[in-house]
Amino acid sequence: MNKKIKILLGITIGIILSCYGTAAYFIIEDSTKSEIPSVQTVYKKEQSDIQLTENKHQISDYKGNQLNNGSSPFDNCFGKGIYGGNATLTIKNGASSDAIVCLFSVAANRTIRNEYIQKNSSFTMDNIQKGYYKIRVFYGNNWNPEVNSPCGSKGYFESDIHFSEFEDTEFFEDDESGYTVATVTLYTVSGGNAQTTSISQSDFFRN
Repeated sequence: MNKKIKILLGITIGIILSCYGTAAYFIIEDSTKSEIPSVQTVYKKEQSDIQLTENKHQISDYKGNQLNNGSSPFDNCFGKGIYGGNATLTIKNGASSDAIVCLFSVAANRTIRNEYIQKNSSFTMDNIQKGYYKIRVFYGNNWNPEVNSPCGSKGYFESDIHFSEFEDTEFFEDDESGYTVATVTLYTVSGGNAQTTSISQSDFFRN
């Protein structure tokens, strides 16, 4: 093989090796570029899933949930309501929370009525028998039917919970001379038409 042929052969081999090197370089480069976005996409998805999980825990399924006016959610705690008289009690709920108003009979030494009143609405308890009563109120929002109450029944407020009792014992008349038609207005701040005091949860559910 003469010198000229050797030179041409060497140049050809060099070009071939150079092409292979370039091809190998681009394959590696393309592989690297394709892998990085894949990892980033999975990471973002995982972050999104975590965020959704956190939001699910933060936002209750029962946010804004209410019972109908006149519902008696604590009959299992206090027993069925006692009816039979002619006296009435209208409750105007001007508070920022829903309320469950209980009528506690001094003579019977027990709560004889528990009625749900939505905020910014009113409800009338009727057929109240003659006697002395204490009025107790359980304020709250976001009624959750799956939570157990302190007395073991299903259903309880999730937020803005507050218990109060009217300071005075109210007498309801009901005889041949007439019967009481009473109205009270509820506020969680001062401004109601009767003095109230805070009571404990155990006092409210004591029967």
